[in-house]
Order: sequence, then structure tokens, then C-alpha cells
Amino acid sequence: MLNKLTKIKRLLLIGKEIWHNKRSMRGRFIIYLLSLVLLAGSAMLILLNVIGIVQPPSHDIDRFLEYELNTRTNDIKRQMNALAAHNIDLSQQLQNDIDRVMLEQGIYNNYDALNNNPEALTAIQQATYQTLAAKMQQAPASGALYLINASVNTNLLEPTYNGLFLKFTNIYSENTLFNETCMFRGNPQVARNNNISLYSTWQLELNVHAYPQADKLLHAKENNISQQYILTDVAHLKESWEQSRLFLMPINSNNGRIIGICGFEISSVYFQQRTKQANYKGYPLITAILDKKADNEYQGQLSNPASFVNATIKMSSYGEHEFFTAGQESFIGYTAPLKVGASEHKVAVMLPADSYYHLQQQAKMRLLIMLGIILLLSLLSAGYFSKRYVDPLVADLQQLQQNPDAPPQANVLELNQFFEFLQSHSEQQAEKLRQLQSENNQVQKQYGLAAMRLQEAQEKQKQTANQYIHLEEQLAALQNEIQQVRLQMEQTQQEKLQAQQEREQAQQQFNFAQAALEKAIEKKLESVDPDSYQMFIGNLTTLTPKEEDIFNLYVQGCSTKDIISQLGITENTLKYHNKNIYSKLGVKTRKELLQYIELMRNAEH
Repeated sequence: MLNKLTKIKRLLLIGKEIWHNKRSMRGRFIIYLLSLVLLAGSAMLILLNVIGIVQPPSHDIDRFLEYELNTRTNDIKRQMNALAAHNIDLSQQLQNDIDRVMLEQGIYNNYDALNNNPEALTAIQQATYQTLAAKMQQAPASGALYLINASVNTNLLEPTYNGLFLKFTNIYSENTLFNETCMFRGNPQVARNNNISLYSTWQLELNVHAYPQADKLLHAKENNISQQYILTDVAHLKESWEQSRLFLMPINSNNGRIIGICGFEISSVYFQQRTKQANYKGYPLITAILDKKADNEYQGQLSNPASFVNATIKMSSYGEHEFFTAGQESFIGYTAPLKVGASEHKVAVMLPADSYYHLQQQAKMRLLIMLGIILLLSLLSAGYFSKRYVDPLVADLQQLQQNPDAPPQANVLELNQFFEFLQSHSEQQAEKLRQLQSENNQVQKQYGLAAMRLQEAQEKQKQTANQYIHLEEQLAALQNEIQQVRLQMEQTQQEKLQAQQEREQAQQQFNFAQAALEKAIEKKLESVDPDSYQMFIGNLTTLTPKEEDIFNLYVQGCSTKDIISQLGITENTLKYHNKNIYSKLGVKTRKELLQYIELMRNAEH
């Protein structure tokens, strides 16, 4: 322990000496040596970085995230391609089954006849069950469905669509081969005939209100399959605790008409089971399919059921990464676009932000430890070489300062030559020194005289400068006063001019309004019988208090509802008083009454 403290003390002394003696031989030697060692260390770090041993702190994490993003995106795309292939085949088979049943029912190609026709719709379900169940077993999905643009009851407030919706129960893994099948939507007779149970919240038909893209596809007029198959946004199934998204495409008739939709369900539970959990050094990686809801706001399916499953996820840029926040939780990761037919989504992989920062801090700490070791080795090397080579040189130089006649002991060629040079030129230097001292005395005398003259000139110059500064201050004060007076005069002139313009403008507006009012009164008087108007004015005094209150409310511009509300009377009472008012004032309609009221207002003004 004592040896370590001694070494540290020696290193500190070396550093202090370098700081205070930057131009000494020892300081320069140590600086050059440190530079050489640091250069070699830097070259080593660059080499290690090139061959992949040493990388930036976040390199390994980012490479892992990028790899996982590519892997997850490709896996999801393969799943979507498989679903598309199964869905095309399913759509064609369902079309054939539906056409065959309609032909048997005598309504071939009359798809409108399926509405309110439970017998035909049940027959279609019976005929299509095996087709749908077989495809559900083959496809990578948690369920399968088809809907026909028809219903057993078209009089419901919220439209529903007839068809079959089958789901796997108790999904514990991606492999659904041995899972039981239940009916989420469809005719219960079909379920009994095929020995499957009904879902706990079974309904006869499906309301697609939660899936607006499905409703839009169901009523689309185009039949371009490549543009019309979609992956819907994740939504909460009505009458169910589950969240899921649907992979859909249209069912087309022989003449190209879209008669329904079919596809597969990907529930959040199935997505979690199918997405293999990945960890980076013990920290869980979360994979998600995100749906855009607003600017930088998303919702979707997540691979980790303990995460913010139902929360709105806000996404923002974080350097080359994406930063995700939902409530109190935050994550860092990458995203990639996912286009499925006509729908667009994002695939995201992310690590908890705290975990990402912790991993990054660990990488930085490892790098700092490596750099610290290199720096420590550099200092130790500098100390050793300084003691080994520089100390003898410094000792000879100090001896040369104290006793110039003593020869050096280090036996360094350059130092011996320097000693011989000093010995041979010492006498010449002494003679030159005496001459220089004599010349210096003469120069000192001349310098003293010149200094006195210079001081006198400086005092005169200082007095002149003070006088000049005083005059400049007086001139500046006068200029400021003149400028302030000029500004006040200009401001007063502008205020007078503005006031004059405002008076002229107000007078013009008054004259225009007066002329317009006189014209309006003249037009009104021309269209109204003067005798009737005079009788109207004269009979105002014949109104009862209640009729006068109603009349005043008409004058104020109140409507019938406002008058009933303010006076607390019924509509029949108001009609009775209106009849009396019309009779007394000589008017026949409410329009004529309001016209007289308007003339009366203009006359008052």
C-alpha cells in the first residue's frame, strides 16, 4: 500500500513539475513521451474499432435492435403474404359455395334477396363452414371469418352483417393445431351440427363499427384485389375482452360485384404467442405493430402483455432512434414501414429507456476503464524514462550553473561539446561584457534627457486633449437639445395632421350613414300605405298591458319561443294575444307587423 502511495505521489510531482516548467528539458521530454504513448494507444483503439473489438457505447445495442427489426419485419411480412395467399383461395371457394346455395334456393345472382332471408343465409353458413374451418387450420391466425353484405334483420339501428366468425380458444402458443374451435358469430344450428361450442359473448351477426376499414371495404365498388386487401387497425371486439386486427379482402360475384368480405383474425394474445420473446443481456425486447391515430400518436399490438397495451403511444425522433412514451413509461428503438395491400402500419422494436441508458452507461464505463489503463501506463512510462535519462542531464546542468569549471558527469556528447565551448569563449565574453557596460552607461545618460523632454511634451498634449474633450461634450449637448426640439415639432405636426384626417373621415361616415338612412326610410314609406301606418301608430295606445309586453318583445327582435319563455305563457295564449294585436293595429300577418316595427324604429332614429 505504501509503495502505491509513493508511486502516486511521484506521478503527482512529475505532473506538477510539467505544469510549472513547461519549457524545461524534463517537461518537454515527458510531453513528447506522453504524446507518443497516447498516439500509440489511439492507433490501437482505432485498430480495435476497425476489427470490431471496441465500438461506440451504443453500437452493439443499435446493431441488435436493427437486426431484430429486420427479422421481425420480414417475419410479419411472411405472415401477411401467407395470409394473402390463403385469403385469395378462401375468397374464391366462398364465392363458389355461395353461388351454389343461391342457385339451389332459386335466387342466383340476386344478392339483394338475401336480406331478411334467414333460411338462405343459414344454408350458406352450412355450406361454407368446412371451407372456413379448413382455411383457419392452415393459416397463421387466431380465427377466420367471412361476412356477406346482407342481414336477417335490416331494420336494426346499427347495421349488422351475416356470416361466420370462428376463433381458436385457449391460445397458449403459435401452434393452434390442437386448439378447440368456437363460434364467435354465426347461426347456432351450424355450431351444433359441427360439434363446436359458442363463444361466451356469442351474437348472431357481426357489427363492424369497430373496424371502419372493414366497413369501407365491404361497400367498395372496385374489385382490384391487390389494392383492396387490408390489415385493419387493432380494435376492441364488441362483447369481448379481446383486442384484435383483421386481415381482409373482398368476395366478388361473377359479374365483379363485391358481395362480402373474408379473412383472418390476429388477436393480441396470438400476436404475443407468435412473436418470440427476445432479450438483450437480460433486458426484454418489445415488438409491436403500430397504427397511426394522429400526428406522432399510435396504438397497436405489443409482444409484451405487461406493457402499455391499450395506451396511446407518442413517438418522437431521438437522434437516429425513435423515442416512445405512454403514460409514465418510455422506450427507445427503431421503426420500419409495413404496407399490407391498401393499409399502412409500422413495425417497431424497442427497449425500456432505463435499460437502454444503463446498457449504454456500462459500455461507456468499459471504454473509460480501457482509456484510464492506457493513460496510467503512459504516466508510469514517462516517470520511468524521466528518472532513467533526464535526471543525469539535469544534474550536470545544475552543476554547470554552480561550478562552470567542473566537467559534466553524464558523458553525453552534446553536453561535453557545450562545456568545451563555454570554456573557450569565457574570456571573449568577459571583454565584450565590459564594452557593453561602458556603452550602456552612455546610453543611460542620453535616455534620461530624452525622457525629460518626452514628459514635458506629454503634459502639454494632455492639457490640449482635455480642452478638446470639454468642447466636444458641449457640442454634443447642444446637438441633443436641437434634435429633441426638432422631434417634438415633428410629433406635434403629425398629431395635428392625424386629428384633421380623423375628423374628416368621421364626417364622411356620418354623411354617408345619414343619406343611407333617409333612402331606406323613403323606400319603406313608398311600399307602405301611409294611412295604414298612421292607424298602426295611433292604435298602439289601445293595446292591453299584456299585449303591450308582447309587442315590445317583438320590437326587441325576440322569437316566438323567446316570448313564451320570458312571459311564462303557453303557445295558445300567445296566438290569442297575437290575434288581438293584429286586429287592433290593422295588420294581417306577422311579416306586416315586423315591417311596421322596422319603420317605427327608423322614424325614431
